[in-house]
Amino acid sequence: MKRELFAYADSIGIDLIGVAPATPFLTEQVRLEERADRGHGPNPYEHQVIADRVFPDRLLPGVQAIIAAGVNYYHPDAAHTHTDADAPALKGWLSRYCRGLDYHQILRERLTRLAAWLDEHAPGHRHLAYVDTGPPLDRAVAERAGVGKFGKHTNLITKGHGTWVFLGEVLTTLALPPDQPVEAACGSCTLCIDACPTGCITEWHLDANRCLSYVTQMKGIVPAEYREMLGNRLFGCDDCQDVCPYNKKVQPSRHPEFAPVPELGGEPDLLRLIGMTKSDFRRWFEPTAAGWRGKTTIQRNAVIALGNAGDPAALPPLLQSLQSESDVIRAHAAWALGRLARLAPQTAGAARSALTQRLEVERTPAVVHEIETALESLE
Repeated sequence: MKRELFAYADSIGIDLIGVAPATPFLTEQVRLEERADRGHGPNPYEHQVIADRVFPDRLLPGVQAIIAAGVNYYHPDAAHTHTDADAPALKGWLSRYCRGLDYHQILRERLTRLAAWLDEHAPGHRHLAYVDTGPPLDRAVAERAGVGKFGKHTNLITKGHGTWVFLGEVLTTLALPPDQPVEAACGSCTLCIDACPTGCITEWHLDANRCLSYVTQMKGIVPAEYREMLGNRLFGCDDCQDVCPYNKKVQPSRHPEFAPVPELGGEPDLLRLIGMTKSDFRRWFEPTAAGWRGKTTIQRNAVIALGNAGDPAALPPLLQSLQSESDVIRAHAAWALGRLARLAPQTAGAARSALTQRLEVERTPAVVHEIETALESLE
């Protein structure tokens, strides 16, 4: 029955599958508690109750097994990165995981079909399916199920697909025989640690609060220390995955759903994003995994990217952004004008004039602070 289940999973577009015993994740409990003690978690996007995450029977009483599933989302035609020297200066950059259609819906639908298959072949069992946003520890479950192995960057490394996988699981009261974990990864390699812009990675640990992927998704004002590091990132960061040796010869995804949506591609036009309407946002971003954070967050990141561009063509949209109705956009536009003026001195006069005029009418303390700081940087 398990062999038939795996064959069915492959037929509905699940690339990786394994079965883990549903015993408590006690080692992970210790790690989560230590991480919390260091102030590194739980972050706002994680389930906040550790016990729910490490004791599967709290989620599904009588659970016997956890089916771990993964799908490959890597598309070679989406392989350009924000570090490419020939990339246009006024282009942004999206992480590969949010260039295609939202994986939550796609993988959840496939897990629902998998559970329906179990209902048909083993009537009477109970199950729960999760994709990313639920309490289960997706990577720990997948590692226990033999789907992959943790890397030093804390991503799951899988055979043939590297780290480019979306994960989900089905908890079931059916007593399926478990699979064996795979051999350890990484060895002495530290490429991911060396490549991390903020130094948030240490061996087998990640300070999520300093990860640029988290920073691009946080609401409100981005701390000043991260703004230059963000470069032209609009959502997410793949630096640790880009350098991972296990990703050098990965199999391309067989799923067209995860190819970059035509409206955005992998490197959207920043000028287009600055003028984006709510209707534009719904069409361009809401079908992707970047849509949940909202229009202001994307535009804020685009403003930061324009400041980092060093291209005088960024001046007009930044002057426009300084007049935005959003306090968040105005604050970052002030910083970006100061940054641009230092990188492209020919824009300094216009930037200083606009900042000075805005300071006379600005009433939001956070924006006033950013304007004053930008003007000081231009003295």
